[in-house]
Amino acid sequence: MELPYIDVLLEKRSQGDRKADAFSRHIHWGLWTRLRGTGIRGRGVVAAQERLDDTVAGGALISDGMAVLDVGCGFGGTLGRLSERLPATRLVGVNIDHRQLTRALPTRAHLICADGCALPLPSAAFDAVLAVECIFHFPSRLAFLEEAQRVLKPGGRLSLSDFVPADQTDPDNAASRWFEDQVAKGYGRQSKWSDGDYQAMADKAGLVVEQDTDVTRLTLPTYLYLLSSGIARAVTGRGHVSVRSTFLLFLLSALGAVRYRLVVLRKPSDLPRGEDPGQAASLFEEPNDHVNVASSVG
Repeated sequence: MELPYIDVLLEKRSQGDRKADAFSRHIHWGLWTRLRGTGIRGRGVVAAQERLDDTVAGGALISDGMAVLDVGCGFGGTLGRLSERLPATRLVGVNIDHRQLTRALPTRAHLICADGCALPLPSAAFDAVLAVECIFHFPSRLAFLEEAQRVLKPGGRLSLSDFVPADQTDPDNAASRWFEDQVAKGYGRQSKWSDGDYQAMADKAGLVVEQDTDVTRLTLPTYLYLLSSGIARAVTGRGHVSVRSTFLLFLLSALGAVRYRLVVLRKPSDLPRGEDPGQAASLFEEPNDHVNVASSVG
């Protein structure tokens, strides 16, 4: 899996530049409450990123004492925020890129290097599953939804954020392929929409869509921060995410071709045959220390 923007962030962290960039803790867009008069410098961006974290976590109705899985956990920013605010919550983070896990922020969470579409976790183990701005990197959104459904307890929720094209038919034309190639140079390739929209995928995965909200407008300042810092870093010769990729994704978002959506899906309360909530207990028998599991699954 090619993740050019992650390569840039890891290079900066290896150079000791942990505070200069708002993306040193959270590797995702921010959510602003308003656009006019919005600050797009470091602190303002971090506050917007934390607001997105809180909104996604709020969609899953997370409360203290729950078991929570964060898939695509990045540097552990979301887990760290949950750890600070909900001290009795049992936290597990999964990421397929071991480099991110070895540089993750210290938290109480168990960190596992694994494929989000083949989770090495027991069924019916979690009250909530989060996927903050990562599912588009997975080989199949539907496969991930099916895995989330499996590991959720009956009545549990999957809450995620995703870049969703307005036209999900994946038009095969030269212009579309060019845009896709240019964005991929900075952010990696997105998985296809061959399984339909979230409603169609939820039906196939045995989940119920509770919320599907377009918040694109409130994420747009993120692009301004990335573009301004990217141009500055390019001029000074420092590592930076592709300015062209960022500008094209901003253009697609501003024009409505790509939408930033918050989606909440619930696993029905009826317990399917073969699922035993008791088997999840062993997952949390060890102390909640910061753990990196080096073996990769999938």
